[in-house]
Amino acid sequence: MANHAIAQHVAALCGIPSQPTARPAVKPGYRLVPVAVGREGNVQTAYLPCPSWCITDHSQRVEFIEDVSHNGQPASLAITTRHPARVPLEVSLSWWPALGEENEQPKLAVDLDTEVEVYGRTAALAMADQLVAFAAEVRRLAETLPEDRLVDGEQA
Repeated sequence: MANHAIAQHVAALCGIPSQPTARPAVKPGYRLVPVAVGREGNVQTAYLPCPSWCITDHSQRVEFIEDVSHNGQPASLAITTRHPARVPLEVSLSWWPALGEENEQPKLAVDLDTEVEVYGRTAALAMADQLVAFAAEVRRLAETLPEDRLVDGEQA
């Protein structure tokens, strides 16, 4: 009798479709990363597509899926100065995919003294052209300066 009851349960369990174990396909240039989402004590793991340029540590828990962002390796420009309050300029790729239509694609994030602005492709290329023109003007002005004088013991 006991074997018959077990056989009935096994037969019933075999009729339940198995859950898919494969993760969804990810488009080229992306990888799936596990993200811990939820409040402490009620955390779920979601697998989200992450761009290959992203360096964000997604193992850190976020409360809401909307809090997941992707950030690239920053490039910085810090001008050497004797003033202690140096303000570096930093740019990187940034993307907050869950924040609506305006964020459906990555942007160029420009961070100047904790103020961050984001630019799409056209605006970012225009800014790059302005920076090249600015650098050319800095070079032109620098070349009009007299040669630096070396202090005893300094090398050029």
